[in-house]
Amino acid sequence: MEMEVYRVDGSSPEWLFKAYDYVRTDAFCFGQNIPIEIEFSHDDPREDTLAIVLTEEHKPIAGCRITYPEPGIGKIGRVCVIREKQKSGVGRRLIAEAEKWILEQDVHHIVINSQDRAAAFYHKLGYVTNPEVDPEIYEHPGTARKEQKEEHPDLGFRCVLVEKYTD
Repeated sequence: MEMEVYRVDGSSPEWLFKAYDYVRTDAFCFGQNIPIEIEFSHDDPREDTLAIVLTEEHKPIAGCRITYPEPGIGKIGRVCVIREKQKSGVGRRLIAEAEKWILEQDVHHIVINSQDRAAAFYHKLGYVTNPEVDPEIYEHPGTARKEQKEEHPDLGFRCVLVEKYTD
């Protein structure tokens, strides 16, 4: 089956944002029991969002966000694949598309705040875990993320930083 790849930015049609929200809800809220208020309360405004959305047969199946937290660093975040498509190669394709877009910006250091249980997936794609760096340093300033972690300390995972240098 052929996947369609969409690059989402502030000028994208609303349905692409909704497609990404659907994938996040399926993967994180239903798949991992992450409370919806935690999943969506720290989002950037739509006009500042960069994301990749994959669809198959006109149905959303995967998505991730892209940010540039510091000059020369591209961050892939909120990586998600709907439950029925996990472990099918969709995540690999999603990360490849995100990396492609970041590299087109002439950025060669890519970071991902990964759940510890997903780090092995990223290792297969050439990323290495960097235990010396707190993954929070690449989160957007002003988010309520740290407060939320304190309110809901046991989500069943901890975050680790994985990174890749492409040049």
